[in-house]
Amino acid sequence: MTTAWSAARAAAAAARVTLVLGSTDAGKTTLVTRLAGALAEAGHAVAVVDADLGQSDVGPPTTVGLGRVRGPIERLAQAELLALEFLGATSPVRCLRETAEATARLVRGALDLGCNRVLVDTSGLVEGALGRALKRLKIDRVAPDVLLALQRAEECEPILRACGETGPIIVRLPVSPTVRRSPAARRQARRRALDAYLAGAVAVTLDLARVRVRPAPAARGLTVAEAEGVLVGLESADGGTLGLGWLSALDLGRAQLTVHTTVVPACIAAVAFGRERCPMW
Repeated sequence: MTTAWSAARAAAAAARVTLVLGSTDAGKTTLVTRLAGALAEAGHAVAVVDADLGQSDVGPPTTVGLGRVRGPIERLAQAELLALEFLGATSPVRCLRETAEATARLVRGALDLGCNRVLVDTSGLVEGALGRALKRLKIDRVAPDVLLALQRAEECEPILRACGETGPIIVRLPVSPTVRRSPAARRQARRRALDAYLAGAVAVTLDLARVRVRPAPAARGLTVAEAEGVLVGLESADGGTLGLGWLSALDLGRAQLTVHTTVVPACIAAVAFGRERCPMW
Protein backbone atom coordinates (compact mmCIF):
# COMPACT_ATOMS: atom_id res chain seq x y z
CA MET A 1 0.00 0.00 0.00
CA THR A 2 1.53 3.32 -1.06
CA THR A 3 2.07 6.28 1.20
CA ALA A 4 -0.17 8.42 -1.07
CA TRP A 5 -3.05 5.94 -0.85
CA SER A 6 -2.68 5.70 2.93
CA ALA A 7 -2.77 9.50 3.24
CA ALA A 8 -5.84 9.79 1.00
CA ARG A 9 -7.73 7.04 2.82
CA ALA A 10 -6.89 8.41 6.27
CA ALA A 11 -8.03 11.92 5.31
CA ALA A 12 -11.29 10.74 3.73
CA ALA A 13 -12.02 8.40 6.64
CA ALA A 14 -11.86 11.32 9.07
CA ALA A 15 -13.97 13.77 7.01
CA ARG A 16 -17.68 14.02 6.25
CA VAL A 17 -17.13 15.57 2.82
CA THR A 18 -14.06 15.03 0.63
CA LEU A 19 -13.66 16.74 -2.75
CA VAL A 20 -11.16 15.41 -5.31
CA LEU A 21 -9.36 17.77 -7.71
CA GLY A 22 -7.13 17.04 -10.66
CA SER A 23 -6.67 17.59 -14.37
CA THR A 24 -7.96 15.27 -17.09
CA ASP A 25 -6.94 11.62 -16.68
CA ALA A 26 -5.21 12.29 -13.36
CA GLY A 27 -6.91 9.26 -11.76
CA LYS A 28 -9.65 11.10 -9.84
CA THR A 29 -12.41 8.60 -10.58
CA THR A 30 -10.14 5.65 -9.84
CA LEU A 31 -9.23 7.20 -6.49
CA VAL A 32 -12.87 7.97 -5.62
CA THR A 33 -13.89 4.42 -6.55
CA ARG A 34 -11.22 2.87 -4.31
CA LEU A 35 -11.94 5.24 -1.45
CA ALA A 36 -15.70 4.68 -1.62
CA GLY A 37 -15.26 0.92 -1.50
CA ALA A 38 -12.71 1.03 1.32
CA LEU A 39 -14.81 3.39 3.46
CA ALA A 40 -17.96 1.33 2.92
CA GLU A 41 -16.10 -1.85 3.81
CA ALA A 42 -14.94 -0.15 7.01
CA GLY A 43 -18.57 0.42 8.02
CA HIS A 44 -19.19 3.99 6.88
CA ALA A 45 -22.36 5.07 5.07
CA VAL A 46 -20.79 6.25 1.81
CA ALA A 47 -22.15 8.43 -1.00
CA VAL A 48 -20.48 9.70 -4.15
CA VAL A 49 -21.40 12.88 -6.01
CA ASP A 50 -20.18 12.75 -9.61
CA ALA A 51 -19.82 16.33 -10.87
CA ASP A 52 -18.02 15.57 -14.13
CA LEU A 53 -20.67 16.47 -16.71
CA GLY A 54 -18.74 15.11 -19.68
CA GLN A 55 -17.49 11.80 -18.30
CA SER A 56 -20.06 11.03 -15.61
CA ASP A 57 -20.15 7.52 -14.17
CA VAL A 58 -22.91 8.06 -11.60
CA GLY A 59 -25.73 8.88 -13.98
CA PRO A 60 -25.40 9.79 -17.66
CA PRO A 61 -23.30 12.61 -19.15
CA THR A 62 -24.90 16.11 -18.91
CA THR A 63 -25.85 15.44 -15.27
CA VAL A 64 -24.49 15.67 -11.76
CA GLY A 65 -25.29 12.38 -10.05
CA LEU A 66 -25.58 11.08 -6.50
CA GLY A 67 -24.84 7.42 -5.79
CA ARG A 68 -24.63 5.15 -2.74
CA VAL A 69 -21.76 2.69 -2.29
CA ARG A 70 -22.28 -0.21 0.13
CA GLY A 71 -19.07 -2.16 -0.41
CA PRO A 72 -16.03 -2.60 -2.63
CA ILE A 73 -16.71 -1.78 -6.29
CA GLU A 74 -14.64 -2.04 -9.45
CA ARG A 75 -16.25 0.89 -11.28
CA LEU A 76 -17.96 4.02 -10.02
CA ALA A 77 -20.89 3.23 -12.32
CA GLN A 78 -21.72 0.37 -9.93
CA ALA A 79 -22.86 2.87 -7.29
CA GLU A 80 -26.60 2.80 -6.58
CA LEU A 81 -28.07 5.84 -8.35
CA LEU A 82 -30.08 7.96 -5.90
CA ALA A 83 -30.56 11.32 -7.63
CA LEU A 84 -29.69 13.34 -10.73
CA GLU A 85 -29.56 16.99 -11.74
CA PHE A 86 -29.65 17.69 -15.48
CA LEU A 87 -27.51 20.66 -16.57
CA GLY A 88 -27.95 20.18 -20.32
CA ALA A 89 -24.36 20.05 -21.58
CA THR A 90 -21.24 17.93 -21.32
CA SER A 91 -19.14 20.97 -20.42
CA PRO A 92 -19.80 23.30 -17.48
CA VAL A 93 -18.53 26.36 -19.39
CA ARG A 94 -22.05 27.81 -19.88
CA CYS A 95 -23.26 26.92 -16.38
CA LEU A 96 -20.40 27.23 -13.89
CA ARG A 97 -22.52 28.48 -11.01
CA GLU A 98 -25.37 26.03 -11.63
CA THR A 99 -22.95 23.09 -11.79
CA ALA A 100 -21.44 24.08 -8.46
CA GLU A 101 -24.87 24.58 -6.88
CA ALA A 102 -26.17 21.24 -8.17
CA THR A 103 -23.09 19.56 -6.73
CA ALA A 104 -23.70 21.20 -3.36
CA ARG A 105 -27.39 20.25 -3.32
CA LEU A 106 -26.57 16.59 -3.93
CA VAL A 107 -23.93 16.65 -1.21
CA ARG A 108 -26.52 18.04 1.21
CA GLY A 109 -28.98 15.41 -0.01
CA ALA A 110 -26.48 12.65 0.75
CA LEU A 111 -25.92 13.99 4.27
CA ASP A 112 -29.68 14.28 4.82
CA LEU A 113 -30.02 10.61 3.84
CA GLY A 114 -27.63 9.66 6.64
CA CYS A 115 -24.44 9.21 4.63
CA ASN A 116 -21.54 10.15 6.89
CA ARG A 117 -18.83 10.03 4.23
CA VAL A 118 -19.44 11.87 0.95
CA LEU A 119 -16.87 11.84 -1.86
CA VAL A 120 -17.10 14.39 -4.67
CA ASP A 121 -15.56 13.56 -8.06
CA THR A 122 -14.95 16.55 -10.33
CA SER A 123 -14.06 17.32 -13.94
CA GLY A 124 -10.53 17.82 -15.26
CA LEU A 125 -11.06 21.54 -15.83
CA VAL A 126 -8.61 23.03 -13.31
CA GLU A 127 -6.39 25.37 -15.32
CA GLY A 128 -7.08 28.81 -16.76
CA ALA A 129 -9.62 31.34 -15.57
CA LEU A 130 -12.63 29.06 -16.21
CA GLY A 131 -11.10 26.07 -14.47
CA ARG A 132 -10.12 28.07 -11.42
CA ALA A 133 -13.53 29.78 -11.28
CA LEU A 134 -15.42 26.50 -11.52
CA LYS A 135 -13.39 24.78 -8.82
CA ARG A 136 -13.56 27.78 -6.50
CA LEU A 137 -17.33 27.86 -6.90
CA LYS A 138 -17.55 24.13 -6.13
CA ILE A 139 -15.35 24.46 -3.08
CA ASP A 140 -17.29 27.49 -1.83
CA ARG A 141 -20.70 25.86 -2.33
CA VAL A 142 -19.80 22.34 -1.15
CA ALA A 143 -17.57 23.48 1.76
CA PRO A 144 -15.63 20.19 1.91
CA ASP A 145 -13.67 19.18 4.99
CA VAL A 146 -10.85 17.75 2.83
CA LEU A 147 -9.44 18.45 -0.65
CA LEU A 148 -7.49 15.66 -2.31
CA ALA A 149 -5.44 17.27 -5.10
CA LEU A 150 -3.91 14.99 -7.74
CA GLN A 151 -1.17 16.90 -9.56
CA ARG A 152 1.35 16.24 -12.33
CA ALA A 153 3.20 19.46 -11.51
CA GLU A 154 1.50 22.34 -9.67
CA GLU A 155 -1.60 22.78 -11.82
CA CYS A 156 -3.97 22.83 -8.83
CA GLU A 157 -1.92 25.24 -6.73
CA PRO A 158 -3.76 28.45 -7.74
CA ILE A 159 -7.01 26.82 -6.58
CA LEU A 160 -5.47 25.49 -3.38
CA ARG A 161 -3.82 28.80 -2.48
CA ALA A 162 -7.18 30.56 -2.78
CA CYS A 163 -8.59 28.35 -0.01
CA GLY A 164 -6.61 30.25 2.61
CA GLU A 165 -5.55 29.13 6.06
CA THR A 166 -9.10 28.57 7.31
CA GLY A 167 -10.19 26.40 4.38
CA PRO A 168 -10.37 22.63 4.10
CA ILE A 169 -7.51 20.27 4.89
CA ILE A 170 -5.45 19.81 1.71
CA VAL A 171 -3.74 16.55 0.79
CA ARG A 172 -1.52 16.69 -2.29
CA LEU A 173 -1.15 13.43 -4.20
CA PRO A 174 0.81 12.31 -7.27
CA VAL A 175 -1.09 11.51 -10.45
CA SER A 176 -1.73 7.81 -10.93
CA PRO A 177 0.01 6.13 -13.89
CA THR A 178 -3.11 5.92 -16.04
CA VAL A 179 -3.23 5.88 -19.81
CA ARG A 180 -4.27 9.30 -21.10
CA ARG A 181 -7.23 9.29 -23.47
CA SER A 182 -7.55 11.41 -26.58
CA PRO A 183 -10.47 13.81 -27.00
CA ALA A 184 -11.92 11.38 -29.57
CA ALA A 185 -11.75 8.51 -27.09
CA ARG A 186 -13.50 10.63 -24.49
CA ARG A 187 -16.27 11.49 -26.97
CA GLN A 188 -16.70 7.81 -27.80
CA ALA A 189 -16.93 6.93 -24.11
CA ARG A 190 -19.55 9.64 -23.63
CA ARG A 191 -21.60 8.32 -26.55
CA ARG A 192 -21.44 4.75 -25.24
CA ALA A 193 -22.63 5.94 -21.84
CA LEU A 194 -25.58 7.83 -23.34
CA ASP A 195 -26.47 4.92 -25.63
CA ALA A 196 -26.50 2.55 -22.66
CA TYR A 197 -28.56 4.93 -20.52
CA LEU A 198 -31.17 5.54 -23.24
CA ALA A 199 -31.48 1.91 -24.31
CA GLY A 200 -35.11 0.86 -24.23
CA ALA A 201 -36.46 4.43 -24.52
CA VAL A 202 -39.93 4.66 -26.08
CA ALA A 203 -41.83 7.57 -27.64
CA VAL A 204 -44.04 9.51 -25.21
CA THR A 205 -46.28 12.40 -26.30
CA LEU A 206 -46.76 15.13 -23.70
CA ASP A 207 -49.46 17.82 -23.55
CA LEU A 208 -47.93 21.27 -23.20
CA ALA A 209 -51.02 22.41 -21.31
CA ARG A 210 -49.97 20.04 -18.52
CA VAL A 211 -46.19 19.92 -18.85
CA ARG A 212 -43.92 22.96 -18.54
CA VAL A 213 -40.99 23.35 -20.94
CA ARG A 214 -37.90 25.38 -20.11
CA PRO A 215 -34.21 25.54 -21.05
CA ALA A 216 -31.75 23.70 -18.84
CA PRO A 217 -29.03 25.92 -17.30
CA ALA A 218 -26.59 25.28 -20.17
CA ALA A 219 -29.28 26.02 -22.80
CA ARG A 220 -30.17 29.55 -21.74
CA GLY A 221 -30.76 31.66 -24.84
CA LEU A 222 -32.22 28.80 -26.86
CA THR A 223 -35.92 28.35 -27.58
CA VAL A 224 -37.91 25.15 -27.61
CA ALA A 225 -38.36 25.55 -31.37
CA GLU A 226 -34.60 24.96 -31.71
CA ALA A 227 -34.60 21.91 -29.46
CA GLU A 228 -35.64 18.98 -31.68
CA GLY A 229 -33.16 16.15 -31.31
CA VAL A 230 -31.56 17.43 -28.11
CA LEU A 231 -31.27 15.66 -24.79
CA VAL A 232 -33.87 16.66 -22.22
CA GLY A 233 -34.21 16.31 -18.48
CA LEU A 234 -37.61 15.11 -17.31
CA GLU A 235 -38.69 16.55 -13.99
CA SER A 236 -41.22 15.71 -11.30
CA ALA A 237 -43.63 18.21 -9.79
CA ASP A 238 -41.11 19.07 -7.06
CA GLY A 239 -38.42 19.89 -9.64
CA GLY A 240 -36.32 16.77 -9.22
CA THR A 241 -34.81 15.13 -12.31
CA LEU A 242 -36.55 11.80 -12.93
CA GLY A 243 -34.35 10.84 -15.86
CA LEU A 244 -33.31 11.82 -19.36
CA GLY A 245 -34.67 11.41 -22.86
CA TRP A 246 -34.48 13.19 -26.17
CA LEU A 247 -36.95 15.48 -27.88
CA SER A 248 -37.95 13.75 -31.11
CA ALA A 249 -40.90 15.89 -32.29
CA LEU A 250 -42.47 19.25 -31.51
CA ASP A 251 -45.97 20.26 -32.64
CA LEU A 252 -46.65 23.78 -31.43
CA GLY A 253 -49.97 23.87 -33.28
CA ARG A 254 -51.29 20.98 -31.19
CA ALA A 255 -49.29 22.07 -28.13
CA GLN A 256 -47.58 18.70 -27.93
CA LEU A 257 -44.05 17.39 -27.83
CA THR A 258 -42.75 13.87 -28.14
CA VAL A 259 -39.79 12.58 -26.18
CA HIS A 260 -38.11 9.19 -26.17
CA THR A 261 -37.48 8.07 -22.60
CA THR A 262 -37.85 5.28 -20.06
CA VAL A 263 -39.49 7.66 -17.52
CA VAL A 264 -43.15 6.96 -16.70
CA PRO A 265 -45.14 9.68 -18.56
CA ALA A 266 -47.60 10.33 -15.74
CA CYS A 267 -44.72 11.39 -13.47
CA ILE A 268 -43.41 14.07 -15.86
CA ALA A 269 -44.34 17.62 -14.83
CA ALA A 270 -41.66 19.53 -16.73
CA VAL A 271 -39.18 19.11 -19.58
CA ALA A 272 -35.81 20.90 -19.49
CA PHE A 273 -34.11 20.95 -22.89
CA GLY A 274 -30.35 21.05 -23.17
CA ARG A 275 -27.72 21.83 -25.81
CA GLU A 276 -26.42 18.35 -26.52
CA ARG A 277 -27.93 16.44 -29.41
CA CYS A 278 -28.89 12.87 -28.72
CA PRO A 279 -26.45 10.44 -30.38
CA MET A 280 -29.43 8.39 -31.58
CA TRP A 281 -31.02 11.35 -33.40
